[in-house]
Amino acid sequence: MVGLLTAVLTAAALRASQSLGSELLRRNLPVPKDAPDLEQPITSYSVLDDERGFVIAYYELGQDSVLHELRVRSYDRGALAWKSATFQEIGSVLSIQRGARFLYLTGHSSPSASSLMVLDEGLRLKKELDGFLPLVLSDGRVVFIRSMIHFSPTHAEVLAIYDPLTDCEQSIFPPGDVQNNRGGERVPGMDVWVDRSFDQVRTGREAGTIEFLAVSQRMRLNPHQEAEPTAPEERAFVTCNVAQLVPICRTRPAPK
Repeated sequence: MVGLLTAVLTAAALRASQSLGSELLRRNLPVPKDAPDLEQPITSYSVLDDERGFVIAYYELGQDSVLHELRVRSYDRGALAWKSATFQEIGSVLSIQRGARFLYLTGHSSPSASSLMVLDEGLRLKKELDGFLPLVLSDGRVVFIRSMIHFSPTHAEVLAIYDPLTDCEQSIFPPGDVQNNRGGERVPGMDVWVDRSFDQVRTGREAGTIEFLAVSQRMRLNPHQEAEPTAPEERAFVTCNVAQLVPICRTRPAPK
């Protein structure tokens, strides 16, 4: 996860010398009426370009090199119309994804934390989630990994789901009352902590399900507050039914 985010962040930084005008020109898009300075350098931005339209989220590059106001513009290819909105900064924009009638903008807070903005088609802010986005479902719901404190000896990822139609979110995995382990997850009654990560998060083969690989390991902190394994790594394939009100997950061992 950290390596992936670092690579994406580096790619975003390399686009710092571009401008809104250059991005529109290469796609042969019309110029928005409210964009007076098309050649103003922009930085830390991302784009979405699909059959429905074009979306760009960016910051104007100022002399202080500090990210200020986040600007979002969208072009509807069906209506031949632009929309625009401004928001508080969310760090470098790592990605823009579309799900049904909503847009999801992932910003960079740290290698272990992210701000996830949910916008409707009118670019109105629906919700700001705290986490990373590995999967957008066809109905517009999103599966995300809750943010964690980066400078922590252990990191226990928690998988959650958000429904923009009901404006409700809930944790999916691990089961139980674990909600947000930003400060780490401790094994009850033991001086042992959990490292956990998810990979291959995707739509399941069964209707209404998602699938992913969960990798976890129990750790103990040494006198220097460094995490050391106390047990072998555990790997499991997990299938969760997210079509019901309370998701239910089942696991099976995965080969090491």
